[in-house]
Amino acid sequence: MADVQTEPQGKKDSKDESTGLLRDRYKINLNNPLPHMDSGSNRAYAAEDRQNSSAKLYALISDTTVPFRDEMAQRLTSKSAPGMIELHSHGLVSFGPGDRRYVFIFDLPLFGKCFNPDKGPLTEQEVLGKIVPRMLDTLIDFAARGESHRGIRADNIFYMDDNQLGLALGECISTPAGSLQPAVYEPIESANALPDGRGDANIMADIYALGVLIVHLLGGVLPGEGRSSTEIYAAKLQQGSYAVLVPKIPASTRVGFLLAGLLNDDPTRRWNIEVLKRWRDGVYERPRPGFGDRRAPGPIVFEETEYFSPRLLALALTQRPSQGYTLLENGKLESWVNNSLNDKDAGAQFHEIVSRAKGTSRGLRRNEIQAISRASAILDRQGSLWYRDITFARGGMNSLIAYAFREGGGIKNTIAEVLESGLLLDIIYSESSKNRLEKRQDESWMKLSLASDCFEHMEKRNHAGYGLERCLYELNPTLSCQSSVLAGAYVNSVEHLIEILELKALKEKGKIRPYDRHTAAFIAARSSRMNKQIKELTAFKDGSIDHTVALINLFARMQNLMSPNPKPGLCQWVAELITPLINKIHSDIRREFVKSKLEKVKESGSIEKILKAVDLKNNLKRDAKEYDQAIKAFVSVENGIAALENGAEFRKLSAQKYGHWIASVLSISALLASMGLSYLYFY
Repeated sequence: MADVQTEPQGKKDSKDESTGLLRDRYKINLNNPLPHMDSGSNRAYAAEDRQNSSAKLYALISDTTVPFRDEMAQRLTSKSAPGMIELHSHGLVSFGPGDRRYVFIFDLPLFGKCFNPDKGPLTEQEVLGKIVPRMLDTLIDFAARGESHRGIRADNIFYMDDNQLGLALGECISTPAGSLQPAVYEPIESANALPDGRGDANIMADIYALGVLIVHLLGGVLPGEGRSSTEIYAAKLQQGSYAVLVPKIPASTRVGFLLAGLLNDDPTRRWNIEVLKRWRDGVYERPRPGFGDRRAPGPIVFEETEYFSPRLLALALTQRPSQGYTLLENGKLESWVNNSLNDKDAGAQFHEIVSRAKGTSRGLRRNEIQAISRASAILDRQGSLWYRDITFARGGMNSLIAYAFREGGGIKNTIAEVLESGLLLDIIYSESSKNRLEKRQDESWMKLSLASDCFEHMEKRNHAGYGLERCLYELNPTLSCQSSVLAGAYVNSVEHLIEILELKALKEKGKIRPYDRHTAAFIAARSSRMNKQIKELTAFKDGSIDHTVALINLFARMQNLMSPNPKPGLCQWVAELITPLINKIHSDIRREFVKSKLEKVKESGSIEKILKAVDLKNNLKRDAKEYDQAIKAFVSVENGIAALENGAEFRKLSAQKYGHWIASVLSISALLASMGLSYLYFY
């Protein structure tokens, strides 16, 4: 049985950081790249099995920005699939301090790919006699598992021996489902979606891809080469995949019957696994032909073109949304689906869409876009969902949002708008209600609970720990934290995050920024125990004392609960963070006392001990109170000094005033005495 690893284990053979070990068994050599085995942006390198020197293996190192299919990897290591390159082990590997990468170990096909476009087409005998039966072995196994491969294409099939008798289908787990497929290999349901937004689909998508593979191998060139994905998609809708692809290759009746069954655009009419088993055993059945999308009895005219196909009309509306909104608003679209398609429910939905668009206060352009997105989803219920510059199939939003962060640009804004507007949530809720009434179990765009959570996260998008970053990690549980502080290291848990941040902090002597929008969202998504602390941080202004203390408290709690060993590097970061605040203490004695306590306790490696010993908030509060009292005392003393300095002048003025009063009293007294003497004298 193959091994699975979630923690980096084992000692390196030397200090050479170009090698790493997975489970002390598989040695990966970064000095020996194997570019012909690269998978998308994941890079391949030579690998050795130290327990089996004869084994020929290669390592595929996962790009930290690309989500992989972890659950499928777990199952394939437990039980390998016939007809497929074997996955021996996978897990975290350390290539040096802070350099952790996720690695997959596969059998290495030494004898090349089975198809070389420079050598031209393969014969019918090679295709139907060797390749198709081997692919069927894999498909039958995946169907029994309830899974889809989503990587069946000409450049992903390999010879496993020099006689070119053994064939194996390549890996399908290191990239999002269907993301490496040429658009022509995708069934109509996902053919118009962006590569990273195609979704897992089901085994019927693999059966369709097998049909395109046969056309590719027999024709010697990629079907539809030279045409855009949109052109191929429209042609399939108009004529049907069989009519578009098969007439261009030499095909016998046997091949024609097989392709007609595999390439039927209606999954319910496409040959299933049971029919393919009978075909392999020599029991041939006449397939039911497909002719593209259904046709309405009467057309609808849009931009001077008649449309009979609802799906083709949906495509046209998304290409000219403003004009499409006019068709929706004037009631012609509602009338057409009521009368020509006899779909009263759809007609009622179109009426509701127009009413909602008119009743909202958003910008006219945004209302038009959302209305056309909803309308096209109704016209093409099984197809991909369009909105501005993105199109994604059911189950494709998860990997598409990761692609948006990887590529940047306007696509991030578009996805944010889809999630925060409630558009996707409304569509999912409406479909789930309809499916319950009709007792159907169609695949949803995503789980309703996740869509609801993302809507709530987008409402708080201005705060770290929420917004589009939170949705990214909630929807992609295997994705590494994308914070720039990690410098590309693979981090898939809060424990790993703390350990890598510790190494980075030690290296930079604490001068790092371990908390940004990505680390906040990653912590919140990966550990519900931290949600209270994340929420507390949103209440304080960034850089404030309360925010700083709350941030340190968050890291102290993470250390205590998830990685309790000493963290001297992060303690240096804490010291760097709070030293400017300590320097704001006015009292020299108190400031030096707090600094001395910080210097002593940071050596312990415990963030919590620093928090308690420094007691930053209380010390700052007491210092502020004491400083305020000192200021008041100082003002009082200043006033007293001023009074003393001004005393002599005050006394001089008082003496003058008192002298004037005495002189006045004496003058009046003399006057009265004189009057009395005069009275006595005369009378």
